[in-house]
Order: sequence, then structure tokens, then C-alpha cells
Amino acid sequence: MELNQYINKAVSFEEAGYVEEAIQLCEKCIQAFPEYRDDICLEIAKMNYRSGNEETALLQLIALYEQTGNTDLFDLAVQAYYGERQQEFEKRYSLNCCLLNKYPHFYGTGLKKEPQYVPVYQDSDVLWYCDTEMKQFKSIDRVRISNDYTDDVYVGGNLLWVEDIVLLEKLTRKIDPFMDEENPLLLVYQKDFWELLLQTVDLKELLELDRILFYSDLESLQNSLANQDVQWPQKVVVTGMTEEIMTAIRNAENKYQELIEQYKTAATAYYQKNSDKIIEHLNKNPRILFVTSRFSTAVQYHARDCRKAAEKAGCKTELLIEKNRLRLGISAILYLKTIVEFKPDLYFSIDHFRFESSLFKEDLEELVWLTWIQDPLPAIMDKSSPAKLGKRDIILNHYTTWEDFWQVGYDKHRVIEAPVPANEDLYKHYELTQEEIERYSCDLCFVCHASDVDEYIKAEMEKYPPGIHEHVYTIYKGYQDFVYESGEMFFSKTEFKRYIRGVLEQCSNLVFSDWLLDYMAEDMSNSFNQRVYRQALADWLLDAGFHNIKLWGSGWANNEKYTDYAMGVAENGETLSKIYQASKIVVGNNVNTTAAARAWEAMLSGAFYMSNYIPPERDAVDIRKIMKADEELVMFYNKEDFLQKTEYYLTHEKERQRMIEIGHKIALEKMTYEKLMSRIISEIPEKLRLLRSEEAAEDKDAGDII
Repeated sequence: MELNQYINKAVSFEEAGYVEEAIQLCEKCIQAFPEYRDDICLEIAKMNYRSGNEETALLQLIALYEQTGNTDLFDLAVQAYYGERQQEFEKRYSLNCCLLNKYPHFYGTGLKKEPQYVPVYQDSDVLWYCDTEMKQFKSIDRVRISNDYTDDVYVGGNLLWVEDIVLLEKLTRKIDPFMDEENPLLLVYQKDFWELLLQTVDLKELLELDRILFYSDLESLQNSLANQDVQWPQKVVVTGMTEEIMTAIRNAENKYQELIEQYKTAATAYYQKNSDKIIEHLNKNPRILFVTSRFSTAVQYHARDCRKAAEKAGCKTELLIEKNRLRLGISAILYLKTIVEFKPDLYFSIDHFRFESSLFKEDLEELVWLTWIQDPLPAIMDKSSPAKLGKRDIILNHYTTWEDFWQVGYDKHRVIEAPVPANEDLYKHYELTQEEIERYSCDLCFVCHASDVDEYIKAEMEKYPPGIHEHVYTIYKGYQDFVYESGEMFFSKTEFKRYIRGVLEQCSNLVFSDWLLDYMAEDMSNSFNQRVYRQALADWLLDAGFHNIKLWGSGWANNEKYTDYAMGVAENGETLSKIYQASKIVVGNNVNTTAAARAWEAMLSGAFYMSNYIPPERDAVDIRKIMKADEELVMFYNKEDFLQKTEYYLTHEKERQRMIEIGHKIALEKMTYEKLMSRIISEIPEKLRLLRSEEAAEDKDAGDII
């Protein structure tokens, strides 16, 4: 009875706002009535809870529960702390599970309907939770993220505070990405941490970043790494599970090596056993594996269009491409797994040889490898490359007439001419709306990026020592003036070297070193020349009074002279085809090749394409091997000829329509992906036969010598 009086008095203190005094009185009661210690401690915990001291109250309840084992205390604590926000936690858990089920970067199975572990209290430093099955309380201390993390691939474990995840994500972004490439951020969780994350953190904004990979357990991380679903992490964020993560990574490395060996063994056995059958398949409908990259728009489109054409021809195909922007390049596991499962007869690559990959150059030599050369990459232009090619390596060559390519020394028996065509399913006749007619119609259409020549010259000057800036300016600006005034241009590095020497001799008797001369001539030939020419074409037309011009591409609007004509970037495919179709003349403007894909796209769209002139000996892909110049194709040879032919075809509609029909017919007959793939498939068996004959002859000669 006396104890109740003291407790009632303590409650009165609490109600009057004297919480500390109330608790002190209760503590004295414990000393006076030790046999009622548990009951008094419970009252103290309630007082702390009611007064807002939630963590203190929780710790007192947990301590009391652990001392007594009274499950009523467990239920009381859970109801007081979790029960108050239960609906909020359940709703967030359910929404997060729905988001993760659709999220491409989620690995694991920890999405059950009702979590075993529920949060009861969290502040900026600690999270308390309970195990509802074992009826236990546990705490998690926050490990704060420092600013020491930088551009790299990290794996972090058991991160529960959203502020830490957001900070780590910002710190580890790729500083200088290629296109939209990004570093993956791997976050792995143990079971209790995972369930708590889904209840306490809204994942929506984190998922929208599209670079965080979530693993609901260590096994999922291990399997993901072993299968190379993601780039290998370079660093581990310090957490309470660092050792577990390191163990998972080591296990993944071992499993990866095992998988590689398994796939290699299976692939090698298949191709060694079925070498002759592969040749048989080539004479029917070969199975083709196309390999491309999401980080090259042109390469991706070319592989896509070749694949569709091959399927139309009856071939079975597969496509390998990066799954997402979080991985640059295709993993070795995916290569081998696809080969083992699909068993291709042909491997179709763009710009890369078999010998560049350690996976293929020895064990899979029976697989026929097609390399479609489209860019002068170092390995392609290296004179040692022809000797590295295997017995079943075939080259598809875009540079059909480029002397520099043939001087590398490739055996013509293994080369199939393959200039880049156009997709007849995309570039075709469309019924234009009135709005499209008004937006796209023009007399003259350019599709190319702009080039501010003066800005380019200024930027280039800064690469040279200050003492010769004036001479550099004179050389570059002098060439621009020469092109503008004469309407002529240079097409070879040799011509530019001769020009540079002449300018230096005439102006200052200055002599450049061989290295400096070679560098400048290379830049003027490969970069500056194209910029000068495109700008000159536009200027010649405007100065001559042709103003119904549309300039499609980036950069034109940056120069005041072209602002009124700048249309922005033209989307490839249907939009670009409509632009061509609505233009009276599409102007060729590539100084390296006359048979660029733009020519065929324009012709298939029903446009009149007027090609610029390149000397045959400098034309990388000569359109005159496909069409007869001045009969089937209109080509302009200099400034005066360009302006005269522009005037003529703008005022002679019947003749312009006649050339449109001729161009469309030839492009449809010769320069579509369907025609290209059909020809490639038919020519490969003969190319392989010639290579086998050469190999047999070489073996015989070697035997005779011995």
C-alpha cells in the first residue's frame, strides 16, 4: 500500500512536468522495495517513453525483458515502437518489393510477404530491431561514409542509412564517362539488414539512378560476380561484414575460373568434333552470332540490320551486346556460354579480329570468324595483322578502294567487298503529313555536324609552342582561303606536307621537324579538311543566293551565320528518311568516301543525292564502282561545278526525278542489308575453299623443302 502511494506521487510529479523528480522517486522505491524492482523499472520505462525519451525507455524495456523473460514485455515494446508505425513500414516494404521485382539490377530472393525482422527504433546513429520469430532485440550501429571514395567500382555491405548510400553513390560516379557508361555500385545485405532496409528506406529514387545493384544475400553477390553480370569491384566499403564480402569475392573468383574451364572445354570439344559440319552448314543457312556494343551507335545499328537481313535469309541468329551501361564490353563468361548453347557457325564482329581475343585465337579456330572492317583501327592498319589471321578468318571490307588498306597486305582470297549499305525497312517512301512537309521541305539538305573553322584553328594553335602560333595560323587559315577561293582541295597527307613546307618557306624560311610536319599534315588531312569542306559548301551556296537550305546536325546553331538554317540533330531512321524525301537535293559532303551510307539512305528514301568528288586513288569507298558517274549519279567536281549543277537540278524537275528513279533502283538492287548478307553468305564457302587450297599448297611446299 505504501509503494502505491509513492508511485502515485511519482506519477503526479510526471503529470506536473517534473519527470526527473518522478524517476528519482521511483529509483528510491527500488531501494526501499527491492522485491518489486521489476514493476518499478517498468514504470520508469513508461515515464521515459511518455516524456519522449524513446531510446532510453526502449533500452530499459529490453533490459527488463532480457532479465525476466516475460514475453508480455516483448509484446509491449514491439507494440509501442513498431506498432505505432506498422502500417507505414508495411506499405514501404510492399512498394519496395514491387519496385525491385521490376528492377534489372536486383539479385536475390529476399522478397517474402512478411518480414521476420522489424524496426523498433532508429536515429542518426543506431537502429534497434526485433526478431519476431526468436523474440529477440538487436541493435545496429551506423558506420558513416567518409569522403575518401572516388571514381571506381565499390561493393558495400549492410548500409541502412539512406544518407550514406546517397553520399557513396555521388562519390563513386564515373568522372569522365564514355557515352552514358557508369560505374556500378554494389550493395549487399545479410538477411536481417535486407528486411530492415526495405522497411526503413524508400528505394524509388535510388533505383531511378540506374547504377546501384542490390543483393539480398552474399550468395547472390558471389554468383553475380562469378557469372560476370557486373564489373568486378575494386574496393570494399568498410562495414561490419567486410570479411564476409571478401570471402564471397574469393569464392566468386574460384567459381569463375571453374565456369570458364567448363565452357572452354565444351566449346573446344564441339568445334573440333564438328569442323566439317560447320562447312556443310555454311552452304545452307548458317547459325550466326552477331557481336556489337551499346557504346557505338553506328556499330550497333549495323549489327542489328545485318542480323535482321540474315534472319530474312533463313539463318538462325543470336546477338551479344552489353546488358546495360554499367559494363563496357561483353564478359568472357557470356561469350563462352552463348557459344556453347547456341553453337554458331559464324562469328560476326565489327572492326575486331579473332587474334585480339585470348578466348578464340587457339581453342576455337574451327569457328568461322567474320570481321567487318569499318574503321582504320591500329590492329586493322598494322602490317603484322595479316599473318595473325587464322585459317577460317574472313574479312568483310568496307574500304573497297582505299589504297592504304590494301597496302597492309591482306590476302584478297579472304576478303569480301562490303561497303556499308542502308536499311531498306527504315529508309523508304513515307506519306508525309502537312506538318512534316512544312518542317522538312527545302531545296538543299545537309546532314552532318557543323564545323566552326575559325574556332578549330584557335584551338589547334594552342597545341603548338607560342613562338610559332602565327605560322600555324597562316598555314591553317591559308588552306581555308585556298579552298574557298579556288573551289579545289587536297585529298592526301602528301599534298598537305608539300603545302605546309611551301607556306613555311615562302613566309619565314622556317623548317618544321619531321615529327611536327607529320603531325600537322595528319591533322589537316584527317580532321581539318572535312571541317573546311563542309563549311565551304554551305558558304558557297549562301553567298551564291541559295537560301532555302536546311542544316541538320549539331553545332550549326552556334555560328550566327547559320542560325537561320540550323535544324538540330536528325534522328536516324524514319525521321531522317522523311527529311531526305522532303528535300530537293541532298548534298554529299564526306571527303574520305563517296559511297558513305548516307548516300544509300538518301536514295532509298527517294531523294536526289548529289555526290562530291574525290579522286579515285584517294576514295576509300568509291561510289563509281557501284554507279556510273554522270550517267547514274550526279557528281560535282569543284565550287563552280557544284553551283552550276545545283541551279540546273533545282530548275529541271523532270531530269531531277529521272536521276532519283535511277538512284533508288540501284540502291535497292545493290546496297541494302538484305543484298549484302545474301552475298556474304554465298561467298564465304568459296573464300574458305581458296584459303584451304592455299594452306594445302604451303604445306606441300614445306614438305618438298624438308
